[in-house]
Amino acid sequence: MEVEPRRKGKHFTQDERAKIEALHKAGLTHQAIADIIGCCRSAITRELKKGQVEHLDYKTWIVSKVYDAYAAQQTANYQKTAHSKGLKLGNNHAYAAALGECICMGYSPYAAIQKVQDTYGLTISKQTLYRYIKEGLIPNVTYKTLPVGHPKKRKGKVAEKKPMRSRNVLHCSIEQRPKYITLRNTFGHWEIDSIIGSSEGKKESCLVLTERMTRQEIVIKVADKTAMSTVRAMQRLKRQLGRDFKLLFQTLTSDNGCEFADQAGLDALGLTIYYCHPQAPHERGGNENNNKLLRRYFPKGKSMKNKTQYDATMAQHFINGYPREMFGGRCSSDLFKEELERLPLKNRQKVYRFFSI
Repeated sequence: MEVEPRRKGKHFTQDERAKIEALHKAGLTHQAIADIIGCCRSAITRELKKGQVEHLDYKTWIVSKVYDAYAAQQTANYQKTAHSKGLKLGNNHAYAAALGECICMGYSPYAAIQKVQDTYGLTISKQTLYRYIKEGLIPNVTYKTLPVGHPKKRKGKVAEKKPMRSRNVLHCSIEQRPKYITLRNTFGHWEIDSIIGSSEGKKESCLVLTERMTRQEIVIKVADKTAMSTVRAMQRLKRQLGRDFKLLFQTLTSDNGCEFADQAGLDALGLTIYYCHPQAPHERGGNENNNKLLRRYFPKGKSMKNKTQYDATMAQHFINGYPREMFGGRCSSDLFKEELERLPLKNRQKVYRFFSI
């Protein structure tokens, strides 16, 4: 009878070990057992040797070694759990505590690794850190405390897509924006948005600007979400940067919110503003992603009444110093500074002081 050969490297199953035990007790040779099981003779020889146990014959009181399938299976099960090299973290509690502290401050696991780096003589991968968090090895950190959670997928009918609202035809559309800006390899093109805390009250908000190439962030606290406050904030920004404003700002890309309705006022700053299509936040992707980081300082639904420009500046520094995986662990400030060094700035010290470089 021909037996289909077993796949090379495949371990014996419990049923196969029981068959080996029965055939061995029947007096078959190792080669004969191998032919029946469908493996090589050396595999049977090794298996019979590893599965040997001492057997006492109560009639003769003679101890001999025999193959036992159950004992061999127990040994194999144990060996499957004994391949670990041990925790790379070891007893380095200081390193684990530093990672936990960074994550509790709002950093992602990857960003926490980049912040701590090898200060404690050790560094681990992002995947390893996620596994340590799952196993409860990082102090005060669980999956629930991570900055970005894991929302459950909801089952149900997909909501019908609402018809897109018509765009203000008087505004300069993003379709007119030069195509090279989309590539994000040219400095000085910014995305602009605003976030509010609570929908009640005066709608105190923050004006958020994101440089498309480096993801550098500027956060300005404004009194309310109106076109007048937006223009005044941009005028104040232009005064702070002086003659270098035109080198740093070439274009703006915004949504169709009421706070950006005064295109004439924004154009008067000496730069061109382009308006995205309605219901298309992906056209300001960098801006939207930075807003997620900003929400760690200004949670949605909580009033900004008691927030000041100091709070906005602290959030700005947090975002600009945030290690990013897309930049190989570097932060926006590092890339932004490199671009500033290439520009013929009139007052370099003033610009560096404004961006805290």
